[in-house]
Amino acid sequence: MISVLLRCLPVSLRKRWGLDESEQRFLELVKKSAEFNRSDSGPSILIQMPKDYFCLGLFSVAVYRLKPSLIGGLWHQSIFSNPRHESWTEFRNQFRKLARYLDRRKWTQLYGSNRLDETWDLEPEASESVKNRLRASKIFHKLSSKQDLLDLEIDGIPCGDLIYDTYLRYRVQPTVDLQDFYLCHLIERTLDAMTAARAIFANGRYQIFLTNYSSYIQHGIPVRVALELGVDVYSAGNLSQFFKKLLKTDTLHTTAHWVYKKRFQSIEDQFSARSQAAALLEHRFAGGIDDATSYMKTSAFTDSVESVPAGVEGVMFLHDFFDSPHCHRWMLFADFLEWARFTLRVIQDHQLPIAVKPHPNQFPESHKVVLQLQSEFPRIRWLSSNLSNRVIFNSGIRCGVSVYGTVLHELAYHGIPGLAAGDHPHTAFDIATTPRTIEEYRSLLLSFRDLKLSTNVKNEVLDFCYMHNICVDEGLELSFKGLGLRDIGPNVSRRLGQFLNRHPHFPDFNLN
Repeated sequence: MISVLLRCLPVSLRKRWGLDESEQRFLELVKKSAEFNRSDSGPSILIQMPKDYFCLGLFSVAVYRLKPSLIGGLWHQSIFSNPRHESWTEFRNQFRKLARYLDRRKWTQLYGSNRLDETWDLEPEASESVKNRLRASKIFHKLSSKQDLLDLEIDGIPCGDLIYDTYLRYRVQPTVDLQDFYLCHLIERTLDAMTAARAIFANGRYQIFLTNYSSYIQHGIPVRVALELGVDVYSAGNLSQFFKKLLKTDTLHTTAHWVYKKRFQSIEDQFSARSQAAALLEHRFAGGIDDATSYMKTSAFTDSVESVPAGVEGVMFLHDFFDSPHCHRWMLFADFLEWARFTLRVIQDHQLPIAVKPHPNQFPESHKVVLQLQSEFPRIRWLSSNLSNRVIFNSGIRCGVSVYGTVLHELAYHGIPGLAAGDHPHTAFDIATTPRTIEEYRSLLLSFRDLKLSTNVKNEVLDFCYMHNICVDEGLELSFKGLGLRDIGPNVSRRLGQFLNRHPHFPDFNLN
């Protein structure tokens, strides 16, 4: 029946839900290896099954090397995108249900090549779902501020940040509307995920949980429930580590950057470490892409014919308004839009010579927010998102402003002070000025010309870059480095096929 349905679909949809040559080859290789790859003494493992070819390859290698006694697959919870500008129709609703079913069918086949013993999803029993809907309504009506939402805990599990970021991403809104019943829906989905996750991880069924991210409801809730129940959780969601071991005190998939300096101090050959970091940075500043910037479509340091207008002494570097803002430990503002509006108001009201550069890799919806801000703040000087950071850094500016961006250490390396508005990966080093209150942030912004860098800032940046990009602290010591797994990427099956051509015995890599 399904094969007949697939043949009736357009070519693009057949490719999405059918298995192509690369995927078929993957299935054959992994099934053959997985057949005899069990151990009665091995751990019981649950793997999330994201629609991501890199995770498919990485998780399959991890399972092969861990030799599990039991392996389950977890299909992520479906959070349907529901932009406010789109009208709801029954046809769209039914198509989404069909798409979810076909997505799950395909990816369960692919991950199932690891000989899954069982599969799960994050949907509770019908009776529990009714209870969750009533409870969600009560929670929703008690929220009186965005901070109330961010501080929200349910049954001892912090979840407000996950709901907040999920709202931004899937409602396609740059800030939360506390009166929007879609928010109530997301609280209900959070309760559903909690109910299902507790049943999955009950009674010590799984010892290890492998996930791709710990942000958003569909990833973060099972992570936090698993940690609460004593499961070892490993996330593959950052670009510095293949797997980060998560803790109840650190549920973020971003790196534990606050220990970087202490770890660097234990390195014997610090000169060599800094030389490696310098080579990486010089490659980046010459227009190259490295692991830390691989999410960029093009380098922020490519040549451009545009220039910074005369009189500009600082640049505010915007973030994508729909990226998950709460991926670090804290922020001064509830989201990127509140940060942007506050900062732009200070710049405009006090006629500060600070221009604004939109994020070069932003979603189209984020570009619409920029257009709205340009209308709200007509006296602000706006730069092109394609203007090279090399041009900006060489223009003589005296400050750069970002919530927590990579640009903070890039500015410092070029002798330009940076002003942050939240926790960021550089906080262990003297790289950027990081105020702890909004009033302190405002004061520092007004006196941006007085911001200073440490006399040792270049070494501070090199130390940071070495720890963040080169000296990786792996959570799972399974020798993933050097295999080229990141070459697969998340979305293109052809790259999976190219990877398999280079490794015809995948996933049986030589551990030496």
